[in-house]
Amino acid sequence: MSLKNLHQTPPRENKTEPTRIRFHNRISFKLARIGVIVAFILGIALSSFQVYLDFSNQEIELDAQINRILSVVERPAARSVHLLDEDLAEEVVQGLMEYEFIREVRIADDLGVPLAESSRPPVASKTRWITKSIKGEVKPYGVTLETSGIRDLAPGKLIILVDVDAALSGFFDRSLFVITTGIVRNMILVILFFLIFYMLLTKPLLNIVNSFREIDPEDPGKARFYVPKNHDADELGLLAKSGNDYLDSNARHLAERNEAQESLKQANNQLERRVEARTAELSREISERKNAEISLQEMNARLEQMVDSRTRELIAARDMAEFASRSKSQFLANMSHELRTPLNAIIGFSRIMNDQMFGPMGVPKYLEYAGDIHSSSTHLLKVISDILDVSKIEAGEMKLEMTEVDMTEVAETCQSILSEPIQQHQLNFSIDIAKDFPKLCADELRMKQVLINLLSNAVKFTPDKGDIRIEGLRNDDGSATVKVIDTGIGIAEEDINRVLEPFSQVGEIMTRNHEGTGLGLSLCKSLLDLHDGRLEIESVLGAGTTVSAWFPPSRVVSQPSGPVNN
Repeated sequence: MSLKNLHQTPPRENKTEPTRIRFHNRISFKLARIGVIVAFILGIALSSFQVYLDFSNQEIELDAQINRILSVVERPAARSVHLLDEDLAEEVVQGLMEYEFIREVRIADDLGVPLAESSRPPVASKTRWITKSIKGEVKPYGVTLETSGIRDLAPGKLIILVDVDAALSGFFDRSLFVITTGIVRNMILVILFFLIFYMLLTKPLLNIVNSFREIDPEDPGKARFYVPKNHDADELGLLAKSGNDYLDSNARHLAERNEAQESLKQANNQLERRVEARTAELSREISERKNAEISLQEMNARLEQMVDSRTRELIAARDMAEFASRSKSQFLANMSHELRTPLNAIIGFSRIMNDQMFGPMGVPKYLEYAGDIHSSSTHLLKVISDILDVSKIEAGEMKLEMTEVDMTEVAETCQSILSEPIQQHQLNFSIDIAKDFPKLCADELRMKQVLINLLSNAVKFTPDKGDIRIEGLRNDDGSATVKVIDTGIGIAEEDINRVLEPFSQVGEIMTRNHEGTGLGLSLCKSLLDLHDGRLEIESVLGAGTTVSAWFPPSRVVSQPSGPVNN
């Protein structure tokens, strides 16, 4: 399109009919709608908050009323249970049933046998489905019936089922009133907002729009915008005055525009020549970029080949490492079995010799040697058993036999097993398991193994006359924790992670003064991992150590194992 055609003014159509706008397209309607929507949202929010506060207060009042009723009837109900007086119990029940919101009442003795009970069917209500979805259809209340001054007498039970819908009937009436008044208020606001916005905004704007229709594009200076009455100093008056100024300015610039057309044509021709030159330059740059992209693709292909080759090498190295690890674990398992067989024979024969089962030994020194052989072979068998367990876990062959484990019995068994070294070192040993501590779904043998290892470490590293304590507690999140707490030499903070690694011990002095392979804590950690638990260590060097065995809620059985305080 040429510049001449671009600036040609189309022929003007003479339209004098007033502008008509659909009702829903008017600004007054849109502003009224926005205002009503905002008011409606605020009204709903405030009404909902008011209803919520009313509902909360109604609930509190209902609980208080039921508690007052229970406090009044508790004494006669307890007397009826104590005397097994069914008539008195029936009087109490019928008295409670006088309240329309009480659905069911039952008085039962210590064996759960009802002395008296009564119920009524639910009353049909349009709001029952709301109550049922929010708070349930009924709400139970109960009180234990005990007779003061009488010991060793099992209490009875008074149970009341409250019809929540009947109890909240007043709340629903108030809520309906609040919502209805809110809707009526919003409808009134719609009408008021529309009338106000129409008179103050829409009607003056229509007058200005009609003035626009009278403008002649060829001579805009002749037309004038009508300034609405009483709008001289507001935005509408400013709009009309600005429009008049614009028409005057447009008339001046119309002449200047015609003069500028010729200059614009010349500039357009010059621009076309520059565009052609720039297009040729861009074509050359595109060709060079295509060549660079081809080179980059070739380099990417070579790089992908190098990455694929390196990836195959890494996969082969990983497979070799995994094969070596499995071979090591299998070798340890096989060798441990081969070593345990002769060791069991040595332990058996040394025990026979030490106990002199076939008669007294002639030389006392031989008896001492037999004791040393038995002690050393027993220790070696334990080391080999730990190595076998570690190799089984690494090879993925450790199988657990899950049962309900009573940690009280496990703790007492471990105390009995370690009683000799505990007495030898004059240690203060105690078991403190919480009253609500549950049974655990675990392998009982492995739980004993974990606790014995933890207690053995505590005995080994606690000075004479020190303290060792087993604690058991149930956590708020449903999990359970067993702790072994000692007042031993402790572990430095930077060494805590090391002691959890297989065959690791802390410090040359510890290794020299205390026998061991460094497998105990690592084995305990692995066994707890198999039970979905974890091992945690808290220690202060020179002040003692706390080792915690944590079990998740999935390993907790509902019934507790019972309190222990030894």
